[in-house]
Amino acid sequence: METITLTYKRLPDRINYFKQHLLYEDDKVIVTSQRVKPSSPIVENGETVLGDNYTAVWFVFTGKWYDIGKIYNLDNEWTGYYCDIIKPVIRSADTFEIVDLFLDLWVSPNGSYEIQDEDEFETAVQNGVITTDLAKKARNALTDLIDEVTAGRFPPEFVNEFSLNKHLEF
Repeated sequence: METITLTYKRLPDRINYFKQHLLYEDDKVIVTSQRVKPSSPIVENGETVLGDNYTAVWFVFTGKWYDIGKIYNLDNEWTGYYCDIIKPVIRSADTFEIVDLFLDLWVSPNGSYEIQDEDEFETAVQNGVITTDLAKKARNALTDLIDEVTAGRFPPEFVNEFSLNKHLEF
């Protein structure tokens, strides 16, 4: 399976490189997968829905201010979506670069959602790590994403139809 390098930038100056399995690519979207190690797990109703070594299938859309991670637990059961608010992806031949804007959104299979890392975002804005203009764009992206969820138009059909079993081999 082909791999691709994700250059992950977290303002002001943190840069990480992640090797991911390339599952699909066209002009509109890059789909990759990886095992994740979140800084802290997400737990709903006493059940971990995002934890160490869970599988994320990432959908990074050209021109969009967010990505979507379709999350699977250790038994390959889908647990929900993790969405990062990001600057639109920069793509090259074998790498792609995203700039994380701190705000995240967890969307459960039942359509409920929870905003993640709002405190980190506010600190970044207060410390001038994120400009006022960029902060406004990040907030608008989060609001638009929440509107899609509450209107029942989330996730995009492409994400909904993408099959883990068809494309992923761990």
